[in-house]
Amino acid sequence: MFWQLQNKISLWRFRYLLLLLVWRDVKSRYKQALFGFAWAVLTPTFQALVFWLVFGMVFKVPQGKIPYLPLVFTGFIFWNFFSQSVSSATLSVTGNSNLVTKVAFPKEILILSSVLSRIPDLVASLLVLIIIIVFFHIGISVYIFWVVPILIIEMLLALAIGMFFSSINVYFRDVTAIIPIILMAWLFLTPVLYPLDLVPAKYQLIAKLNPMTGVLEGLRRAVLTSGPPEVASMLITLAVTFVLIVVSYVLFKKLEKGFADVI
Repeated sequence: MFWQLQNKISLWRFRYLLLLLVWRDVKSRYKQALFGFAWAVLTPTFQALVFWLVFGMVFKVPQGKIPYLPLVFTGFIFWNFFSQSVSSATLSVTGNSNLVTKVAFPKEILILSSVLSRIPDLVASLLVLIIIIVFFHIGISVYIFWVVPILIIEMLLALAIGMFFSSINVYFRDVTAIIPIILMAWLFLTPVLYPLDLVPAKYQLIAKLNPMTGVLEGLRRAVLTSGPPEVASMLITLAVTFVLIVVSYVLFKKLEKGFADVI
């Protein structure tokens, strides 16, 4: 208990370093880019339009009560937030070798800053989502407030996965090449391009063991169908996320001791 309290105090002491790292990541991401911050909106928009044309218009994926474009766009913006957070978090320790070797501070700040720096991109994409919702005359209800707690769960999940792979990446740089493959496979195993209803009943439980399934389905229900998230699915997501956070944090703190020597 004392160790946990001491660690929280240490993180609070370095809050200004955290803010500095977040601002640096956001600024450097769009530095010297012709369209600058607009890419935060253009990327998920183009992705959604391509898959809408291919799966929604050509292959006619069943869409139920929700039009396919808002369904796939909602999936993409929250999936991109997760995948980009994990990707940048994985490289956060090795990419800040000067800080790691020369400055004494809680190294998990590097992971946290990588996740937080993706929030401005998500906010920009949400503005486009609002336009799409208005265009398709999708009603908004009080359940929209579920977006906040579900998004926090998604951030914790990204933090856990990023912390796990970032610690291993210090010792085995193969992780850098493996992460894109894992995220690509994870994308197709998650109902991003299709609704969960399309998954056969006998595989529904397996699909829900994927924590991102609960996140995306909960967000879609809150934003697009004016309903609360499914309780069972969210409980599974919470349980899996909690286990991943504990395992990742223990591993990170254990391997952290050798970061400065190996990096």
